[in-house]
Amino acid sequence: NRKRTKTEMASGAVRQASKLLAPRLVANRTGVMCCDIQERFVPLIKNMDSIIHCSKWMLNAAKELKMPVIATEQYPKALGSTVKDVKGELEGAFMFEKTQFSMLTETVVETVKKQEDVDTWVILGIESHVCVQQTALGLLAMDKNVFVLADAVSSQYVGDRYVALERMRQAGAVVTTTESAIFELLGDFKHPLAKKLSKGGKGRPECGLPTAALHASGKL
Repeated sequence: NRKRTKTEMASGAVRQASKLLAPRLVANRTGVMCCDIQERFVPLIKNMDSIIHCSKWMLNAAKELKMPVIATEQYPKALGSTVKDVKGELEGAFMFEKTQFSMLTETVVETVKKQEDVDTWVILGIESHVCVQQTALGLLAMDKNVFVLADAVSSQYVGDRYVALERMRQAGAVVTTTESAIFELLGDFKHPLAKKLSKGGKGRPECGLPTAALHASGKL
């Protein structure tokens, strides 16, 4: 009816207005999406050791902070299951198999909608320019805030990763790093989990992201 339409339009306007402000990570309004970190990809993806390390770190933080986690596997019959180290952090996560590139299958969309208090999703996994990017664009179309962890996503080719991060940023996603996201979720080093979660960053592998120094040197 007409009244309902006006209400929906008002709600949409409020959501759109909120997107004009810089979105922030708040633990009780944030979930994590783990995209296709599978065995077959390990020798193929650039900086895979960083992807695994940072994904474990973020997923552990999500578990400790009691944030919902959705994880997918792309055609596991051919591409294998989730990497063992990452799978160990997925206890209690919503797990789905898929063949489409975006994580947002019909069942995943239903799961997202059931997380009624969650308006923000952090994405990690592979590949940046395909499954991660399509998931990010899909979530943005659902009026969700999207944070992409630049050191926890990658592709087989550096160029694909770099352009995908730029496209997602231009579309409205926030591109950040794992440590930045976790510390933002904690908010204060006096948080009871701060010391424990901060240890996850020790021994991080090089993530392979472009730096100002590389740009200045002309190597990129």
